[in-house]
Amino acid sequence: MKWKIFYKYGAKLCSVLFYVIGLIGIFTLVYHLSYLMSPTGELAKSFGAFDPVYSNLTLVFDQQPLLYKDEEFIVLSLVTSIIMFVFALIFLRLMRKLLQNLHQESLFMMENVKVLFKMGITILVLGSAFTFMDELLMTKALKEIHVTNASVTYTGLAYVDTFFTGIFVMILASALKVAVEAVEENKHTI
Repeated sequence: MKWKIFYKYGAKLCSVLFYVIGLIGIFTLVYHLSYLMSPTGELAKSFGAFDPVYSNLTLVFDQQPLLYKDEEFIVLSLVTSIIMFVFALIFLRLMRKLLQNLHQESLFMMENVKVLFKMGITILVLGSAFTFMDELLMTKALKEIHVTNASVTYTGLAYVDTFFTGIFVMILASALKVAVEAVEENKHTI
C-alpha cells in the first residue's frame, strides 16, 4: 500500500518535470537560434558569450575560443540539445504512464510491456545519440585547451552504456511479457 502513494506522486512529479523541461528546452532553442540567426543581434548580446553545456564536465575558458563562434559547432550544440530534450520528454512521458499503471493496476499488464519496450528503444536510440553527440562536442572543446607537460584525451565511448541500458530494458520488457502471459493464463484456468 505504501508503494501506491509513491507511484501516484511519482507520476505527478513526472508530469510537472515534463512541462518544466519543455520550457527549459524552448529557452535553449531560442538561445542557440539567437547565435545562429543573428550572432551580433540584441538577443544574442543579452545572453552574453556563447557557452555550451557539456554533460560530464565544466569548461571555463579565460577567453572565449574561436570554436564557440563557429557556426558548425553551434549547430552541433543545438542538435545535441534538441536530442537531449526530446529524450528527456519522451522518457518522462513513458515513466509517468508506467507509474500510473503501477498505481492503478499492477506491474503485470500488457500495457506496461509496451511502455517498457518503448522506453528501451528511446534509451537505445535517443540516449545513445545524445551521449555520442555530447562527447563529440566535448572532444572538439578539449582540443582548444592547451596543457603543458601533459595531454588531455577523452575516450568517447560513454554512449555504449546507454546502448546496453536500452537493450537491457527491452530484454526486461520481453521477460515481463512472458510473466504477463503466465498471469493471464492463470486467471483463465482459475
